[in-house]
Amino acid sequence: MDRAQLADFVRTRRKGLQPEDVGLPRGPRRRTDGLRREEIAALSGISTDYYSRIEQQRGPHPSEQMLAALARGLRLSLDERDHLLVLGGYAVPQRSRRGDHVGAQGLVDALSARSEEFARVWADHEVGRRHSKVKHLVHPEVGELEVYCQVLHDPDQSQGLLVFTAVPGSTSYERLHLLSVLGPVVGGSQ
Repeated sequence: MDRAQLADFVRTRRKGLQPEDVGLPRGPRRRTDGLRREEIAALSGISTDYYSRIEQQRGPHPSEQMLAALARGLRLSLDERDHLLVLGGYAVPQRSRRGDHVGAQGLVDALSARSEEFARVWADHEVGRRHSKVKHLVHPEVGELEVYCQVLHDPDQSQGLLVFTAVPGSTSYERLHLLSVLGPVVGGSQ
């Protein structure tokens, strides 16, 4: 179990939730970012003292059931829930027939040492698939395009479809429409 990382992870997730996200009123005297410890404890069905001890890196080793309750209370995604279990010292439930998980701490350490930006992003504990919505592409006939990308996932087939759009009225929008008239790139596949 990695107490420091577990504490940091639940703290950043708690601070990222707003009262409105979980159906609570904001109230006029809120001084903290995100939810209060007692609010997460209530949402998780555990005592405030127990939750506080997890954030303060003290107390007993939380059980899998306790971590699952925290995951529900913190409204974690499946990827975030798995990450919470690993930080708590438990195996991630097998969900598919993919290859073994590859523990990457050496790579994280190397990238953190070389890049302040990477270290900052890594410390935010944003777990799961993240894709930049804005892409910059260069087409051989129409030039540079700034497009917004949406990824539609089909988990049953382990496939994704990329959909590119541009801001209406922009140069990129006009160039995308020009591509529909030009057809495939010369020398490209038909």
